[in-house]
Amino acid sequence: MRRYIFGILVLIISYNTGFAQLQYKKGQFYISPVGSLGVPAIINQNNYGFSEMNYGVKIGWKAGVLVGYDNYLKSSFRFGVLYSNVGQKYSDVLLGFSHKKEIAFKYIEIPVVYKYVFGQSKGYNYNDINKYVFGGFQLAILADADVYWERDGQEKDFWDFISFKDVNKNVEEIKEIGIPKNDTEFFSRIDFGLVGGFGLQYFVGRRIMIFSEVIGNLGLMDLNDSKWRFRNNKKYYSGSMNIYAGLRLGLIYYP
Repeated sequence: MRRYIFGILVLIISYNTGFAQLQYKKGQFYISPVGSLGVPAIINQNNYGFSEMNYGVKIGWKAGVLVGYDNYLKSSFRFGVLYSNVGQKYSDVLLGFSHKKEIAFKYIEIPVVYKYVFGQSKGYNYNDINKYVFGGFQLAILADADVYWERDGQEKDFWDFISFKDVNKNVEEIKEIGIPKNDTEFFSRIDFGLVGGFGLQYFVGRRIMIFSEVIGNLGLMDLNDSKWRFRNNKKYYSGSMNIYAGLRLGLIYYP
């Protein structure tokens, strides 16, 4: 009986010691699978000579894996690889006809972010939910792009859209460039921007933590390839940029 009680005490002490080591260890590596659902947008439309159309709502998502290094569970740097599906929907009446346009982007994203947790400087009360903020930058590589055109409920191609009723003053220049065989040719292969947000995290075990966070991305580069930057019907051009706002869920595992 004494041996049995002694064994239980040893297990309890070992568990608490391991927990304390995790809690107060100066540096800790972690792995974090994540997924988010949100609303993307492309501001400053490029309609190759026509005016901007009204913005519609498109649902986007991102998923991948982050890795990081914690300092006393208080602050950390994290980076990773994400696969994203974003874009924009547009619709309006142009030249007396109903038009719709939808852009779908697929990116490989590489974020590098600093995270700061509010509260005690070393370790946490594992009964509490902890608040944190994060911010950094992100590199995105375009994997695929698709542009859908529609007029009065019927799908159209790029040439039909930009040459409609022969009012687009950029038609001749577009002819000289040539119509791309793949929609990715309309866009830059690289995007660079800022990423940030805030969240809540909670330990559900000695080495596992779950979290939810509000995340936002702001692109800083023109999405359009340099050959495809045309002024609109008001003789004005402004670079198109990606933005994204969403809710991200994930867990952190400390090996």
